[in-house]
Order: sequence, then structure tokens, then C-alpha cells
Amino acid sequence: MNTLNWIQSDFYEEMEKAPIGKLKMIPGLWIDGKTFWMENGSKEVFPDEKISVQIKTEKIHSKISYFKSYITNHVDEPRMIKLLLQHRHEYSSREHLSFISPAENVIFHLADSKLFLVNGQLNGKKMEECTIQPYWNVYSDQIWNCRKKGTLKYHPMVQGNAISVFSLSAVFNGRGTIEGESWIIKGDSKSEILQYNNLLIGRVKEDTFKKTY
Repeated sequence: MNTLNWIQSDFYEEMEKAPIGKLKMIPGLWIDGKTFWMENGSKEVFPDEKISVQIKTEKIHSKISYFKSYITNHVDEPRMIKLLLQHRHEYSSREHLSFISPAENVIFHLADSKLFLVNGQLNGKKMEECTIQPYWNVYSDQIWNCRKKGTLKYHPMVQGNAISVFSLSAVFNGRGTIEGESWIIKGDSKSEILQYNNLLIGRVKEDTFKKTY
């Protein structure tokens, strides 16, 4: 049984259970030192930057929120931009804990005895930089080590009302579209959600191999 069939077979068994908890994903872009957050939609055109973005949601499992990202460069010149993925709880609590796990190269959010994992890839490349920040820092320069270069300030852990942000680089040789994937996994144990994370990474590798060959 391939990765997608395995996940989907488990999905139908989980259909009657509670849906995924309230961890919200907000996409954004870093372009030439400027930051744009897509607060109110899943599709947006940035005419001054000649860039458009579309985010699609796929239902593959009740414990997984899975997103496909499409970034399109509308000019012929080579350029590099960054896809930013922000995650935060809908309701804050002093008991929440958000932290980066360097060993697994993922981010965890712990809330109400539930563990959430967030991760993603863009054009087959893994998460490169990430940070955990108090919520009020997200719309300021506090998340950046160097905003001009698009380098996030590494901060591994925050307790309470926090957000996580990670970046994925999109390198264009000219006009074209780059695809990416990201996901939120909810579970009761670290081993459970890491198992799903590894399966999703495997699924992305399978899709990348098929597109290449």
C-alpha cells in the first residue's frame, strides 16, 4: 500500500472523530526585504512584485491539515523569494508551549494535552529557517535577524501566546511556478505525529520523483 492510500484508509476510520484542533496557518511572502501576510484569503496577486500565490487545502486525514502552495513568478528575470508559513493558536493560553525540535527539523505546538507538529517543503527542499516568537512580534522586525536578507531570528521556544514562522526559498530562473506543501498534524503523542510526518515527507518525495522522471 502506498503512502497516500495508507493515510486515506486511516482517514475514513477517523471520520466520526473530532476534527483537527485550532491551530491556524497564515501564509506570507518575503520579497526583496518586504514582508506580505495573506490574512484574508488563499489566493492573492502582488502586482507591484509581479508575483501571485495560491494555497489549496487537501483533506487526507482528520488529524492532518494539508496545504498545497503555488507561487508564480510573472517576469522573465531570475529571482529568489521566500514563502513564510506562520502558525498560531486561535485562542491563547499561558499553558501553551511552542518549540523547535532541531533533531527532527520540525516545530511543535503543545496545547491542552494535545501536540501539534508543523512542517513543509518547497520544490523538494526542506524547512530552512524557523523561529518561535511572542505573538505581538510577528508584524514587526522582531522576527528577523536581517530583514533585508530575509534571515529569520532563531529563537527556539516560547511559553504562552506564541507564533511559529518558518521559511522556504523559491528560486526562479525566470517566469514559472514553484509548488510546495505544508502540513499540521495533531496527535496525542510525539511518536504518533512523527510517524505521520515521515509518511508525508515520503509522499512528497514520491511526487517529486514522478515529476522529475
